[in-house]
Amino acid sequence: MIDKEVVRESLKKVIEQKSGKNVIALGIISSIVIKGRDVGFALEISGNTQANEELRRNCEKAVKAIPEVGKVTVVATGQKQAEQQRAKLHIKGVKNIIVVASGKGGVGKSTVALNLALSLAKLKRKVALVDADIYGPSIPKMLGAEELKPKIHDGKAMPIEKHELHTISIGYFIDKDRAAIWRGPMITKALYNLLMGTRWSDIEYLIVDTPPGTGDVHLSLMENFNLTGAIIVSTPQELALIEAYKIYDMFTKLGVPIIGIVENMSYFTQDNSKIYIFGKDGAKKMSEELGIKLLGRVPLDPQICHASDCGNPLMLNEGLAGIYEDIAKDVESFLNSL
Repeated sequence: MIDKEVVRESLKKVIEQKSGKNVIALGIISSIVIKGRDVGFALEISGNTQANEELRRNCEKAVKAIPEVGKVTVVATGQKQAEQQRAKLHIKGVKNIIVVASGKGGVGKSTVALNLALSLAKLKRKVALVDADIYGPSIPKMLGAEELKPKIHDGKAMPIEKHELHTISIGYFIDKDRAAIWRGPMITKALYNLLMGTRWSDIEYLIVDTPPGTGDVHLSLMENFNLTGAIIVSTPQELALIEAYKIYDMFTKLGVPIIGIVENMSYFTQDNSKIYIFGKDGAKKMSEELGIKLLGRVPLDPQICHASDCGNPLMLNEGLAGIYEDIAKDVESFLNSL
C-alpha cells in the first residue's frame, strides 16, 4: 500500500546538488496527495532553471520507482512567481470571472456551468457564459443556438443572448461537424479571442466552462486573467475524484480561490428510493478532507439530459431547478465574502 511515509522515504534519495542535502531534509516537499495509485506533491523551488527542472524530474523518477505507483504529478511551485509578477489582462465590461472545471470528461461539467449561469441570471444578475472547451463546444447545442452566428461590431463579436445569458463559443464560428485540429498555441489564441474579442457590457459574473483536465486553457486563464474563483465538478465515483483532486491542487498552487465542489450524477431516484450508481458521498468526503464547501448534489435525472439535448434548459422541474438555485446562492455568498 502506498502512503505518504513511503513517498517521503523515496524522496530522501533525491539530492539537491547545491546544498548536498536531500529534498526532504531541505523541507521543499509539500502537499503530498495520494489517490489510489496516483501521487502528487509540490516541489518548492525558486527559479525556472535547468537545475531545478532536473531536480523536479529526479523527484518524479524516485516516486515512480515505488512499486504499484501509477501517475506522478510534481508541481514546481516556484515557477509561478514570475507569472504572478506579470500584469494580468482586464476584460472590459466584466466584474467577476468564475471557472467551472473537472479533471475528467463526462461528469456533466457543461451542464452544471450552464444551469449555474441560468440560476445566477434568475437572481437578476447580468451573467455571461464562455464555452472554453475548444475541442468539444457544447453550449450552443444546450441552448438551442447552433444556427446562430455572432454579429461583428467595430472588430468585436457581439455575444449571443439566450434566456438572459450572454454567451460566446467557438461552436458559433465553426460547423458543428468540423473538428478543431489545433495545437496548444492555436487553442490559447482562440481562448484569448473569445474573452478579449467579445464586446461584454456590465457583466457581473462571467462563467467559463473549461475543458476536462489541466491543460492549455486552464494555464492560459490563470496566467493571463485575474480569476475570482473556481468550481470543481465531479461524480461520486473514485475515478472521477482522482482527477478532481488534481484540479484542486492546480488551482490552489496557482492561487485561485476554490468556491466549492458540485457532486453531479449523485444518485438516481426510483420508486422514491435513491440509488447511488456511481458510489455515495465521494465529493462530500473530498470537501471535508480539503476543507472546501460541498455546493450541492445534483441527481442523475433523464430530464436534465433531455433539456440539454433539446436546447431548452429551462424545462427543469422545480425540484431540479431549486438545486441549481441553491448552488448559485452559495456561489454568490462566497464571492461576497472575498
